[in-house]
Order: sequence, then structure tokens, then C-alpha cells
Amino acid sequence: MIVTEWLDGTPLAQVIADGPQEVRDRAALRLVRFSFSSPVRCGYLHGDPHPGNFRVTPDGRLGVLDFGAVKAYPHGHPPAVGPMLRYGAADDIEGVARVFREEGVIRDGVEIDLAALGSFVRPYAEPIAAESFTFTRDWMRERGLYMLGDGTSIFRTLNVPPDYVMSFRVLTAGYGLLSQLEATAPFRAEAERWIPGFTA
Repeated sequence: MIVTEWLDGTPLAQVIADGPQEVRDRAALRLVRFSFSSPVRCGYLHGDPHPGNFRVTPDGRLGVLDFGAVKAYPHGHPPAVGPMLRYGAADDIEGVARVFREEGVIRDGVEIDLAALGSFVRPYAEPIAAESFTFTRDWMRERGLYMLGDGTSIFRTLNVPPDYVMSFRVLTAGYGLLSQLEATAPFRAEAERWIPGFTA
């Protein structure tokens, strides 16, 4: 059974095209809150963050459409996500490697290139390393290859479980959306509030 309901609002694509900066920043903050908080609040993660799936309602809320690509997270975020982002934000790549070994993302006996691991982790952690961050298209272009996977040995070395694959996918696509908005907001506070293990 399909249940549909009309949702009034401004399509996010229109906000990206010509929305005022205040609206862009507010939409970006709500997008991050939606993604970071969903596994904690309802045990699910919306897996398709692109402009067609969001609109800004007349009262300033974020309207979300199309729940066809949703991943169940009945216990919240996968346990390594918070510590990975915490160590990545501190540029402690050895700490990231320890967490990944504990979770089996790096298998026992596998040697890891810390420089390549850092190139993989830093783009995910950078926007929440500082109190506030500005996403830009240039930032995304410069880091996008590592975030999307460029075929380098680091991706062949890691044993990424399905739960983590969806988390990385949503972070990557979500950061792309935020870069289109060219938004500035206090994203770190959302990680501290909603991602267990991000704060020590």
C-alpha cells in the first residue's frame, strides 16, 4: 500500500538556485539534524539525500519526501561512526585505525596505509571539526574523490560492513547537497548531540 500526502513548500532545488543565505543555512542545519538524529530518534536512516526529496515548508521546517531508500538502524548509529568522526576531527588517524580494527573494518593482520586512511576519513570529519563550517562546491570537488571512492587500495583493504556503507553513502550525498546550498552552520553541535561516541 502506498500512502501519499501533498506537502506544501519550496523545493530545495529552488533554494539552491536562488534562495537567500539565511534560508540556505537554516535548511542545511535541518538536513544535518535530520540525518544525524534519525537513527537515534526512530531507528531508520533516509538513504537518498538529493534536492528532489526535500522542501522548505512555509513555516520554515524541512519537509522530507520519498522514503523508498531507508535503512533500519534499530540500535542507532553503527558503533564505530562516532569514534571514527571524533578521531578524524582531531586528525588522529591512528585512533581511527584502532576503532576500525576493533569493529573489524580493518581485519586482523591487515596492514593499513595511514596516509590513505586519513585521505578517506578527513573529508567526513572536517565539517564537524570546527564549531561552524561553510560548505562550498569547490570544497566538495577537492575532496569528492576520496569520499565517493576512487578505486585506490584503501577501499580494497577495508572490510566495510553494510551498515557502515549506508552511513558513508548518506554522509557523502548529504555533504554534496550541503555544498550545493553553500551553507554555513554549527554542524559540530549536531554531531555532539546525536552521534554516540563523537564526544569522548
